[in-house]
Amino acid sequence: MEKNKFDLDTISIDKNIDSKNEVDRILENGISKKDIVIAKKNIRIAIIAITEKGKNTAEKIASELENVDVFFQKRGIKELTGELFNKYECIIFVSACGIAVRCISPFLKSKFEDPAVLVVDDNGNNVISLLSGHIGGANEITLKIADVLNANPVITTSTDTNKKGALDVIVSKIGGYVENLRESAKLVNSYLVDDKRVGIYFDSDYESEKDSLNLSGFELIDEKTEIDAIAKLDALVSVTDKLRCWVDEIIYNIKKDNEEKEDLIYIKLVPRRIALGMGCRKNTETEKMIEEFSIFSALNNIHPAAIVNTGSLIIKKDEKCMIDLSKALCAEFNLFDVDEICTCDYMFDKSEFVKKNTGVYSVAQPSAYLLSGNVISDKYKNNGTTFAFGRMKG
Repeated sequence: MEKNKFDLDTISIDKNIDSKNEVDRILENGISKKDIVIAKKNIRIAIIAITEKGKNTAEKIASELENVDVFFQKRGIKELTGELFNKYECIIFVSACGIAVRCISPFLKSKFEDPAVLVVDDNGNNVISLLSGHIGGANEITLKIADVLNANPVITTSTDTNKKGALDVIVSKIGGYVENLRESAKLVNSYLVDDKRVGIYFDSDYESEKDSLNLSGFELIDEKTEIDAIAKLDALVSVTDKLRCWVDEIIYNIKKDNEEKEDLIYIKLVPRRIALGMGCRKNTETEKMIEEFSIFSALNNIHPAAIVNTGSLIIKKDEKCMIDLSKALCAEFNLFDVDEICTCDYMFDKSEFVKKNTGVYSVAQPSAYLLSGNVISDKYKNNGTTFAFGRMKG
């Protein structure tokens, strides 16, 4: 084997590494909503102005952005802020910075939940990213508005002032899951600021994402990277929806063969782009449904946290096992009527028994197709359950 290339079939993998055990571990520990970031698309922006001059600046900003509502109000600003705080993804105050701080303070939760908050002075000379600069997107919006107003952008987050990328920004751009997101983002970002070596690997299904991301400070890793170079990293981030990708095996072997590298930080960013089509016998037990899903997920090497949507036939709307599995995956449970399934069930394996009982030839694969437009697995069928995976395009 060439020194610079790797083939998973030739890499020794300890028999104790078991995909199903990994799925079970993830589900037992729980997929926390706090570790999930939804990609920011078509965000709603509220602009609050309290003076006539500020109103003019607000309207100028609104004319250049989409999904913007302008609120002109001289009194009751704190009450108005409370009403808007959970309705909009971004709030822009055209006011003094102190007014904005006092108005938002009662409603703050965390940078992973709060909307982006910006402050623009009445004359539009300065645009300040005040809150949720990374995950909320305040820094990016600040730069856009500063360009509109020909103003001075004020951004104070460490990674940005040091002209580095940031893990939480990447997660918010892609939309995904990172186990222990808060701690992981803090650690990786501090490593970047301190000029430590942080690698990032994109699995083939997400390689096209690189061009839209700020990866300054990261070292790009791929299958041609020498294993010695990977071993010298302080941390490594992989972007993949697989349970075990190329990087997992490399990291495992590095740590197994080199005790000094046991502290090499490895973080997996799992894009939430997978759809799960489901079928089952009536009143299937939740434990059985989750057990069969665990086998199916392991067989297809798909990380359970990658599943953003589940789906089935509408007659299953009250099926507890499907509802429970969807909740365990933090996924939205979708239902399709017979006519919707019939638009595509002819594309997949047909069952006359299923047709007789439900009115459609198949449920799992058509549901996955309707949710994603792209089925990526064969139908899994066992113990009265059926599953299929689809993958949405970014």
